[in-house]
Amino acid sequence: MTRPVVLWPTLILMGTFLTLGTVLIGNWAGGYGFPLSWKTGGCPPPGIAISTSCLLAIAYDWLGFGLDILFYTAIGYGLLLAYAKYRSRGEEVERSHSDRLSQRNPQ
Repeated sequence: MTRPVVLWPTLILMGTFLTLGTVLIGNWAGGYGFPLSWKTGGCPPPGIAISTSCLLAIAYDWLGFGLDILFYTAIGYGLLLAYAKYRSRGEEVERSHSDRLSQRNPQ
């Protein structure tokens, strides 16, 4: 029963990495992060023109950062759950198919 112990920290770590990766995505309010902006100010990421707002201090919205981590963790858990259901359904179909074949060909 060690699976849940390993599963959640791994999903949270992946959610954290995805959240940190979204700092390259700007939004209409001038912040960075997706779906919630959690970084404001500072120089823009590479590929975006530097402006006078580059001189602003960098600020972080830790609540937005935490909610982004929860968002990506929930997506990861949903994908994992869907995959597990898909896989168990495939095994069930395979088992029922082999049962039908064994009933047709008794030895």
